[in-house]
Amino acid sequence: MPIETAVIGCGSFARAIHLPNIQESSDYRLRAVVDIDVDLARRVAEQFGASHSSADYMAILSDPAIELVFICTRHFQHAAMALEAVNAGKHVLVEKPMAMKLEELRPIAEAVRREGVTFTVGFNRRYSPVSKKARELLEGREYPLLVNYRMVDGIWRHPWALDPEIGGGRIISEAVHLFDFCTYMVGAEPVRIYAEGGALSHPEIPDTQDNAVMTLKFADGSIACVTIGDLGNAEYPKERVELFPGDRSIVIDNYQRLELHGFEGEQDTVLPEVDKGFVQELAELADAVRRGSPAPITEIDGARATLCAVKAVEAIRTNQPQDLNLAAVVGRSQNLVELAFDTHQ
Repeated sequence: MPIETAVIGCGSFARAIHLPNIQESSDYRLRAVVDIDVDLARRVAEQFGASHSSADYMAILSDPAIELVFICTRHFQHAAMALEAVNAGKHVLVEKPMAMKLEELRPIAEAVRREGVTFTVGFNRRYSPVSKKARELLEGREYPLLVNYRMVDGIWRHPWALDPEIGGGRIISEAVHLFDFCTYMVGAEPVRIYAEGGALSHPEIPDTQDNAVMTLKFADGSIACVTIGDLGNAEYPKERVELFPGDRSIVIDNYQRLELHGFEGEQDTVLPEVDKGFVQELAELADAVRRGSPAPITEIDGARATLCAVKAVEAIRTNQPQDLNLAAVVGRSQNLVELAFDTHQ
């Protein structure tokens, strides 16, 4: 049977990505859509075949027929809505970031453990076919991994995402994708972060971070350099990942091309179009919900990425490296965090 689903937040991202994918998947039935703009919610319900539309997300959470909730609102609402959905016994996909503040992380982690629901964060890039192939090729590497990840596009014209209180700025709102991806590729916990950056392209928002270069040190000695910003041309491919495991090299070019160097018998991969993993993300989430198991990406992964982002912002403000202690943030022992990490990588 299809999973009865509600989408909270009918903005451009939900309308372009999740709602069409839900509509086209036999795994889901769209029961309700929610938006503060009730007219928009009604139009979206008609467009995508939802049974109900509403401006009241709490009414949706109290509907016993709804099994799974997608949270696609502005970033400052994510943590509270995710927590309320979990406490209502719903499975959850919350778009990134899972939270904007460290104090928001532990209540979510504790609620997911208590309620036993399937909870995931929209770090879709892990699900891209070129990402999965790259991760397979890194198994059994001999040396620590060196990673370069660059995400740069045209200057952002949606100021809410750069507002420190509403969107969080570019590091909180988007670099969490990169921190999660680098951790997935390395396969070890990040332990320290340093960053330089600030309001380079939006001086009218002096407290934001719109461009930054950040370095992550991992427990196994691996190092990742993460560059994010909007001081670029929007027509240039947005993302590029370079992975250097020993005497071999892997390049992921904008989630369409996988270039391999030094892998005997392996061929490069070129996809017909950019595939950032959105469709596969929903397929694997549906499988986890039906099995009653954790999703491949969990609340621990979401908490880790937020921790990296918050500490990166702190590193910029203090000009000092920041230690990362995920176990302290989510209220688990280090052994339990490591067990969760090993289970879901």
